[in-house]
Amino acid sequence: MKLLLFSLLLHFSSFYIQAQSAQNYIINIEFFPSDAKMWNYPVANDAFMRGNSQVKLSEINTDSLFFYLHGELKVDSIISNHQRIEYNSNKVLYDYSFNMVALKTTFDASKLESTSHIDIYYSGFFNPSKARSLSDYMHINKNKGVYLRSYGYSLWFPIFIEPEQDSYSASFEKITVKTPENLKTIVTGELLNETLENGIITTVWKPGTLNITDLQCTAREYNVLTRENISVYYTQAPDKANKILEFTKELKNIFNKNLKEINKSSSLFIIEMPKYGNISSQNVIGISEDVYNDFENNLYSKLTIAHELVHPYTLIPTSKDNPFAALVVEGFPSFFHLYGLKKTTLNQDFELKEYMEQVEKNYLKKKETGKDRRGNKLPVEKPILKISYDEIGDYKDRFVLSDRVRLFLYQLWTTMGNQDFDKFLKELFDFRSIDYESFEKLIVKYIPNYNEKLNLWLHTSEYPKSIRINSD
Repeated sequence: MKLLLFSLLLHFSSFYIQAQSAQNYIINIEFFPSDAKMWNYPVANDAFMRGNSQVKLSEINTDSLFFYLHGELKVDSIISNHQRIEYNSNKVLYDYSFNMVALKTTFDASKLESTSHIDIYYSGFFNPSKARSLSDYMHINKNKGVYLRSYGYSLWFPIFIEPEQDSYSASFEKITVKTPENLKTIVTGELLNETLENGIITTVWKPGTLNITDLQCTAREYNVLTRENISVYYTQAPDKANKILEFTKELKNIFNKNLKEINKSSSLFIIEMPKYGNISSQNVIGISEDVYNDFENNLYSKLTIAHELVHPYTLIPTSKDNPFAALVVEGFPSFFHLYGLKKTTLNQDFELKEYMEQVEKNYLKKKETGKDRRGNKLPVEKPILKISYDEIGDYKDRFVLSDRVRLFLYQLWTTMGNQDFDKFLKELFDFRSIDYESFEKLIVKYIPNYNEKLNLWLHTSEYPKSIRINSD
């Protein structure tokens, strides 16, 4: 009943108070400040942070605005044009923070100029969540490190968004992070400067324009191995770090050559993370400790790195209401990390056909039972192009956006042959936009009369023997 009432309140409040998109951020964060007691916190500062975010909003056309922060933080002040702004903060149930609670702060925007910046000062704690196991890598601690992602995970800077609003891109002009000198920091983007003074390391980063979900900050007692703009941040076993770096370097070259050219001079960071830390955030790839430690002997470890790396190489500009959005955002990466792995010299013994035969077997079983291998109920199967952007989370990695898409793209590869498939990919990932007509036209250029099968794959959930790997 409380959840229903809360949902209704959120729904009706949106008619009176308008969320606002941020155009530009400058964020300054200090972890474990020694003067934490200034804020009258009665406990130790092991998980303490303070920060301020200078935010320029899009056009202001309402008297009241609000933003969200992590539920353990508090707002210390809001200032614009050297004047304090009145605000009110309350903790609310919130699905888009890993601990299920957020601090919602509403403030007076009636006197703000459309060109003004708002400075938001905040402080508090970031302890592991008791609500979600993913909190294993979303908290801060003086001894264990800093593990923060943004909207949808851990709200470490002010998020201007409706609870059910799609995320959006903003310009993150500069991120400054201060930590004790034993920690090394990685933030999504390029490192501009690093200084050490009085036992505090200050790093300055330029993320540029990116989705507000993608801004990641990690700090830990890392060792660093760097070669050709690829850096591996690790805690032990430098020999494994070296092999991961060489593997990544080869994959990067394959993707640049065969899929899409991406700026070779930009930095790529691969960081060892705690449990559940397999993530991709622009130029930062997080791999969990078990993936790092099992890299040499475990195919899954190599697949994880390849999958997280391949995302930017398979992107085609696609709006969220485009039927191809789910296929592009999560479908393509679910197959092309296999393509990259097969192409590497380190994995000549990777039997892709056997792997895909197992994918087909699993897919048919899921279609028959409606359950995954653990017995959990799967979402109702939909045609690939009927999966909306908002449904990606329901279908990715375990059903249509992995199994069916992989089978579809694998058939294109085996039907075209290596040479034509590589030509096809160069043309595909040169698209500036995508729709069914352009996609079909490109495919039939290499496979004449494929129209009917393409319709089967994308517009239906049928899986007749005519399109299976094992058709007997």
